[in-house]
Amino acid sequence: MNDRARDLQGRTNDGGMPAQGASAVGNRLHVCVGYSCNNNCVFCMEDDREARYARLRAQTPEDVRRMMTLDPDAREVMFTSGEPTLHPHLADYMRMARDLGFPTVGLITNGRRLAYKPYARELLEAGLNHVLVSIHGPNGKIHDMLTRSRGAFVQAVAGLANLAALRNEFPDLKVHTSYVVNALNVGYLREFFDAMRPLHVDQHVFNVMMPDGRGGADMDHLMARYRDVAAAFQAFVAGLDGDGRAKVFLLDIPYCTTTALPDPVRGYVERYFHYEPDGSTTFRQDAGAADGAIDADLLQASAIDGETVTYSKVAKGAHDAAMRVKRPECAACGFDDLCRGVFRQYVERWGWDEFVPVRPADPVP
Repeated sequence: MNDRARDLQGRTNDGGMPAQGASAVGNRLHVCVGYSCNNNCVFCMEDDREARYARLRAQTPEDVRRMMTLDPDAREVMFTSGEPTLHPHLADYMRMARDLGFPTVGLITNGRRLAYKPYARELLEAGLNHVLVSIHGPNGKIHDMLTRSRGAFVQAVAGLANLAALRNEFPDLKVHTSYVVNALNVGYLREFFDAMRPLHVDQHVFNVMMPDGRGGADMDHLMARYRDVAAAFQAFVAGLDGDGRAKVFLLDIPYCTTTALPDPVRGYVERYFHYEPDGSTTFRQDAGAADGAIDADLLQASAIDGETVTYSKVAKGAHDAAMRVKRPECAACGFDDLCRGVFRQYVERWGWDEFVPVRPADPVP
């Protein structure tokens, strides 16, 4: 077994909340390859499509190889950004990742191109073994409205059905869905779960929308209040049996708002990192620490010399440090060490009333 195949650290299997582990960066590498997208989601964080296109069109296969070889602790690679299945070299990149020894070769996708079974098979044969399909409603009316793409739901479901059919040949395949929870779909959690039952999905990940990109620009219309999301998810989970509860997970919501939920269904967004050209980070780097700096462990300039571009190494925590805030009262919360804070835009709009520090658990005698 090579070094990349070591067990992931910082996970619990005892029914408690998953822990984040010690690393500020994590062991999941996101490789951004999708310079275009065939959906047009109303809440998309990548709202500057022209800049994304220019940035990723300049990225070469050799650049991608260097990204996947720089950090020896990376044991999971996820191809993402835009719609990666539209990239002509995606299968080649997956073969490259497999040959480099990554035990998990993953894909974050809208699932539409997986509706073509020969293409889905090609990716699986290239080494793909973890697929995260973004699907945001129980039917075409809701999903297609949010993606602003007619027929997107039908194709995404067909893609999931193809993956289900191929699992006999590729038994290591794990399939998850990603449902971006917002004000327009928060009321359809159970309907979505029931609609997905025939597709043999391993886990349904419900990510609360970030008030960033298009979501931030149309926040009053799209952003569901955290308290309403927590209440809706609590009602949803209460109606599931044990097997159903084991398949659902709510992410990207402050811990203090979800104390009524069972611990195993709430957690954190897994730490990961990616590379992008120096100076092209899309978040406000001056919005975080008082001195405007972001810790060097989270944002390392000139980490890779590409063939024509020099790349920075950017951890998910850099975005959090720039976009999220805490108040002094947070230091008294039992979740302070785990919590990344609340989006600045959210508290500027609605204040701090929802966020009540949780008393740390009393020590066991």
